[in-house]
Amino acid sequence: MKKSYKASYTVEASLLFPFILLVIVLSVYAGFFIHDRAVMDAAANEAALRGSEITSPHGDIFSKVRDTGKRETEGRLLATKNLDMDIRIDKKEINVTYKGDFSIPKGVIPVPGVDTGISSITVCGHSSRTDPAGFIRECRLIEEHVGGKE
Repeated sequence: MKKSYKASYTVEASLLFPFILLVIVLSVYAGFFIHDRAVMDAAANEAALRGSEITSPHGDIFSKVRDTGKRETEGRLLATKNLDMDIRIDKKEINVTYKGDFSIPKGVIPVPGVDTGISSITVCGHSSRTDPAGFIRECRLIEEHVGGKE
């Protein structure tokens, strides 16, 4: 005995499949976006932290921050291109800002009116510059002051 299937299943599947595929592709690119943003954020914070560790007046803070930032992002970004790193160093703080272009390639989303152009990702990382020896001295002074009143 031969089973007969309704043709409506085929029609429904042919109408539903492009939407399911679109949701899957958008989910993958959303994952790429979140991944790249997390990598850039971690790299900015790591670079600023490594620069704040240098307390010697002869240390080259800028090159340490730049090299750490490049090492942390090199080969780790999935869909972000044209990455630019801006480093600002002053007496109290180190700020590292990454800017990059995130785009979904044309033809991936074949829906008219949906812009797959370039969007920008910008993340900032900062760290305070401290003098470890000065910080320890201040802590000891506070301990002596608090300890002397009891």
